[in-house]
Amino acid sequence: MKISRFLRIVSVLIAVILSLCACQSEQPEIIPEYNPSSDQSDLDGIELVWGFSMSRYNEDVDNVFGFIPGTAFADQALERKKNVESDLNCVITVDNDSSSYVIGDRLNASLASGSHLYDLATCDSSILRTLVRGGGYFIGLSSLLDVQNTEKWGTPSMLQMMLWEDDLYGVVPFAWPDLLYSTTGHIFAVNETLVSMLGQADPREYVENLTWNWDKLEEVLEAYTYQDAGKTVYGMQCHDAYFGMNMFLSNGVAFSAYENGEVVCGAYTEPGRVALERAKDIYNNTCTDYIYPDAAPGDLKYITNGDVVMEVISHGALFSTDSSLLYQMENIGVLPFPQGPNATPGVYSSYYEQIAFTTSIPVNTVDAQAAAMVLSEMFEPFEGLETKDDIADYMTDQVFFDKRDAEIFIKTIANTEYGFFWEGGRAVLELSVSSNDSVSTILESHEDIYDELVEDYLEKHYAGRIAVYGE
Repeated sequence: MKISRFLRIVSVLIAVILSLCACQSEQPEIIPEYNPSSDQSDLDGIELVWGFSMSRYNEDVDNVFGFIPGTAFADQALERKKNVESDLNCVITVDNDSSSYVIGDRLNASLASGSHLYDLATCDSSILRTLVRGGGYFIGLSSLLDVQNTEKWGTPSMLQMMLWEDDLYGVVPFAWPDLLYSTTGHIFAVNETLVSMLGQADPREYVENLTWNWDKLEEVLEAYTYQDAGKTVYGMQCHDAYFGMNMFLSNGVAFSAYENGEVVCGAYTEPGRVALERAKDIYNNTCTDYIYPDAAPGDLKYITNGDVVMEVISHGALFSTDSSLLYQMENIGVLPFPQGPNATPGVYSSYYEQIAFTTSIPVNTVDAQAAAMVLSEMFEPFEGLETKDDIADYMTDQVFFDKRDAEIFIKTIANTEYGFFWEGGRAVLELSVSSNDSVSTILESHEDIYDELVEDYLEKHYAGRIAVYGE
């Protein structure tokens, strides 16, 4: 199938000519600012150990910076490593493991004992976040990397889990599309063959003409539900929590925001309440007959078996392994969540619970500046994929069935934000759909919990965001 080409060696990806970076003179007490324009680039043969988890695959530990060996990106990553070692005069030793928890446990033990283990650590952000909040375990990156380059390191909303109090303590390889794009957010997968069979317009057109809104969602759910030899084929399958959270964000509401000098939780704003009310109404009232009754998350069988026309799935379920949807089916389209009246037209978003391949620099690294230089050079874009347009063209050719899918996907990724799942922040958004109680009752009963969430987490995350990116 078409997605398989995404994992094959293709001639368009050739070795990258790396731009040389520089190091400042080493200072024992102060971490010097990284100056990428300097002409000095000799790290004197230093060895840096990089703990790297291939967590999205959960297969074996044989991987190349998260890529399957023998694929185009794996070959590029190996060539990149070779060039970085040569250009910067250093040795990069990679410690791979298939589990983020293993990398996290090893890192935790070394930090607790004060012994050196890793100079760079890459794993799920949910593992790293606890160490970030503990304070003093990772080095702030805003003086070592050009973190304002969001095209390379990720947007502030995407990095919110790694922002804390006064700095940014982890970045993501935003310029490496396969690595990041397959681990973040949720999206509608659409069986375009069934849509065409039903005589319906291609739903991508609604995104193009800015009519993909809540009312249109209700229309297509009804239109996509039909009988086939006594079997009901439903318009959609979606986990109730996924539906509540994404509908909430689709009304231009952030889970947390900085307004008038204070941090607020979006669920307790008027646009947030409106979004939750509408999500509840669609899921449990106006469209309940058009939504598959099993709300289990993450199982592709509903769309692959032809039980539904659309299914809300994670990006990882869309493409990342040979069991992902684009390996199993042809003519799959993608759609963002439809927009509410408070959203900016054409600006789509999603949420994440964790991001694989988040990278931090531990405080017991042998050289923080050297680690930052290696990180920066390794995560430069691959040749031919320097811009979003380049990436959209590549993903259209190698992954999706329509360029509009690639464009939708990239736009949604750019606005993804952390939903504070691990801190219990999803409770109101999930209950608003699944509970029989009214949204007002749910909000009132959880107000004290969310006040604590703001005080314990959101304010400190936003302090880091403001310190790094400003208000």
